[in-house]
Amino acid sequence: METRDQRTMSEAQCAEHVDALSEDDTAGERGSTTDRENTAAEASAEQELTLEVLQEQLATQGRKAEEYFDQLQRLQADFQNYRRRMTQERLEAASRGKEDILRGLLPVLNNFRLALQHVDQDANAVRQGVQMIWQQFEGFLRDQKVEPIPTVGQVFDPAYHEVLSTVPATAETPANTIVTEVKAGYRINGRLLAPAQVIVARAEEPTASETPATSEPSGVAFSGS
Repeated sequence: METRDQRTMSEAQCAEHVDALSEDDTAGERGSTTDRENTAAEASAEQELTLEVLQEQLATQGRKAEEYFDQLQRLQADFQNYRRRMTQERLEAASRGKEDILRGLLPVLNNFRLALQHVDQDANAVRQGVQMIWQQFEGFLRDQKVEPIPTVGQVFDPAYHEVLSTVPATAETPANTIVTEVKAGYRINGRLLAPAQVIVARAEEPTASETPATSEPSGVAFSGS
């Protein structure tokens, strides 16, 4: 049997063991709390660092956006200036072209005036003067790359000719051949400027007497219903 002293020692040892376990648990809890605090602090520091990085990146992107916007505004202004300059140059070129054409017509106009001044003096001289003016005007058109559209004796071409009427075709004027030019047509650099109005020969349609009669095939009988 255990003595009283032995029981007392055993109880004391148990108490010491319990106290040791409690201290270990407390130390463990303190260690866990410290670890959590350290982890939280690290997470907070990382979060602050990430926020600073994001703010810096956002500021960088904002500066780039402003630079791109400024470049876009400058490009738009340059393009508007270019369009205005091109429009002005086209207007000036068109004006110069008109001046050149009118300058070329002035001699023709002067010759017409001279012809009218002598219309009562010599009809033959006036006729010759008008003919010279016509030739002069044709030369002006050639200088402008304008040429008359061929008509009489040519095959009708709807791209350049406009039919006013038709006449029966003959041996000399086959069908679809231009017989008469009513109004001259012109083209410039191969493009239509004004169509020629013409009269065209047409093929005669066969009369009823000239139409061959149709006959039923031999050996075929038709029976009524």
